[in-house]
Amino acid sequence: MKEYNISDLLPHRSPMQFITAIESVDFEKQTMITRIDITPQDLMYDANLGGVPSSISLEFMAQSIGCFIGAADLEKTPDNKPAVGFVLGSRKISVNIPTYLVGKSYFVHVESVFCDKNIANFECQIYNQENNLVATGAINVFRPDDIQQFMDERHE
Repeated sequence: MKEYNISDLLPHRSPMQFITAIESVDFEKQTMITRIDITPQDLMYDANLGGVPSSISLEFMAQSIGCFIGAADLEKTPDNKPAVGFVLGSRKISVNIPTYLVGKSYFVHVESVFCDKNIANFECQIYNQENNLVATGAINVFRPDDIQQFMDERHE
């Protein structure tokens, strides 16, 4: 598998970049698996919980989707810069754990159900190291053609 630098796929930078690595990508099947390693240095780390609250699950899913779209863009245009996208909504979000524990790794599986130039829908699952399902959801995302024009039009 091709090695990816996460910063080439996402516009996020530390401390907002939560994805540790790309574990696998299959453009034919429209799937990707990312890994998130939980450390005390994480922006959302809570010492009282011993990890990151599970309320961050949607962001883990969204960043994994961003990695998939970014990698797909790089396949078409190798010098492409990561695009800004927005979560439009989510459905069927279910989280089975209260905390992503420090010292543990979690694996986000994303599958593109529908994707056109600007709108996409992904099914997402998050698994722990023991391959137990800890979160699921369906995420709708939007990516404008020109982010600056899009933002300017919102502030006129």
